[in-house]
Amino acid sequence: MEPQEKILKTSLELFFKYGIKRVTMDDIAKELGMSKKTIYQFYKEKDDLVNQLCEVEMKKQEEVFRNIEKQSQDPIHEIVLISNTMSEMMHHINPIFFMDLQKFHGNAFLLFQKFKEECAYKDLLRNIKAGKEIGVYRKDVDEEFTAKYRLAQIDMLMFGNYFSFEKISFTQTHQLLLDTFVYGICTLKGHQLINEYKGINEYE
Repeated sequence: MEPQEKILKTSLELFFKYGIKRVTMDDIAKELGMSKKTIYQFYKEKDDLVNQLCEVEMKKQEEVFRNIEKQSQDPIHEIVLISNTMSEMMHHINPIFFMDLQKFHGNAFLLFQKFKEECAYKDLLRNIKAGKEIGVYRKDVDEEFTAKYRLAQIDMLMFGNYFSFEKISFTQTHQLLLDTFVYGICTLKGHQLINEYKGINEYE
């Protein structure tokens, strides 16, 4: 692994675990077993590191979504696969990470918002339109409003102060919000398909 790639990987792990603010460049250097001087060869300061890290991760996530789109059998299956991927990722993230990103690293936060509003929004529109066409989403669903509503859910989860994550974890909260969204726009056919993919038998 190249030094720059190693720095990004280790930094992300520390930021996810403790939040961005609490992790210093000294902490990163110590975890890597290298000097700060070496890190500063690639990144001018911590904010520069966070910006580049966010840019790399957004590109990775876009690739993940493209692969999921190719793998999925239908729009419902795509939502379930995305849900599983996000739940796995969120299981390793301290929610403070997102609050720190918004509060202390404006440029990186804007990169995240751009990704959400361009890539995620377009994917949602495509998914909703396709789901309506095959009858798994309700015909009366307004596509643009529904896509924006889902993005608002994500903002509420990551950057709002609505949840404490004490009784219900960050991952569980995400799953509940997503379930509320997708079941809400589904037809009976879509509802049954979700349960099938999730291995749920409501009659047991």
